[in-house]
Amino acid sequence: MLSDLVVCYLFLGGTGAGLCLVLSVLGLLVPRSCLSTLPGVHLHPSAAYRKLLGSGFVAAFVLLALGIVCLVADLGNAERMILLLVHPTASYLAVGSWALAACLALAAALGLAWLGVGVWNVALVRVVHVVAGLASLVVMVYTGLLLQSLGAVPLWATPWLPALFAASSLSCGIACALALAQITGAASAFGAMLGRLAAVDAAVIVVEAAIVAVFVCAASQAGAPLSNGTELAAAQSVRELVAGRNAQLFWGCFAVLGLAVPFALDVVLALRRRPLPGVVLFASACVLAGGFVMRFCVVAAGAHPVLSSMGVM
Repeated sequence: MLSDLVVCYLFLGGTGAGLCLVLSVLGLLVPRSCLSTLPGVHLHPSAAYRKLLGSGFVAAFVLLALGIVCLVADLGNAERMILLLVHPTASYLAVGSWALAACLALAAALGLAWLGVGVWNVALVRVVHVVAGLASLVVMVYTGLLLQSLGAVPLWATPWLPALFAASSLSCGIACALALAQITGAASAFGAMLGRLAAVDAAVIVVEAAIVAVFVCAASQAGAPLSNGTELAAAQSVRELVAGRNAQLFWGCFAVLGLAVPFALDVVLALRRRPLPGVVLFASACVLAGGFVMRFCVVAAGAHPVLSSMGVM
């Protein structure tokens, strides 16, 4: 079944794409008057925007690159990854690989633009923001679609899985943006905006929690007397998820530490509307830890019935 490297790829790729999407939207919201000097053709970002957007896109590039490294390491041969790009097929893996490559390249370009490296046309930068946002959305959803396409695992064969991974990726991306603003010192210039971003993250966490509840309930409804083997396997996976070996991780690290705690802290940050570095960094760490644990638990629970039937577990 899927290795730990794939779990790392799902987390790093989703988080990098989520961060790229958040920064792309923030970049599009920057007033044109703050983008350049007269005559207003070329991008001349201020120090604050260099810290927030320049450093942010570099971080997104690093996360995406690390995700690709994990994927290539799992494939065991870089040539297989190159083959997917050169000779694409009509599959989630091929589409996702192209979107991931595009997201990586666009994050690098926008990082250079916002750091003030080279000469960049303002209109072109805005177009790149739009394309990067769309590519990021594809990557966020793709990480869930990749698992959903594996028909041998009933737990993953639901549209709620891509929705869950997309919501988690967005929350992780917001967490990274908030943390980077504190680390780079940009928070002092964008206090009100970061407060609104924390409010958005609180809303995303509520949506993510609702999706998790539906995802678990839908799968747990299987297993009735007339259910087939596929539904029974899905129900077995749910039992493994909520009451099995990794149940403490799922409830403690994901449900409590990754959802409940960050939600409460995001509400505090949204109401205060001013930088609270310690709270921001702790909340961001909780979201990221919860995002990784959720993917690990979902992958492990889905594989449990398959491995059990093989006598491995």
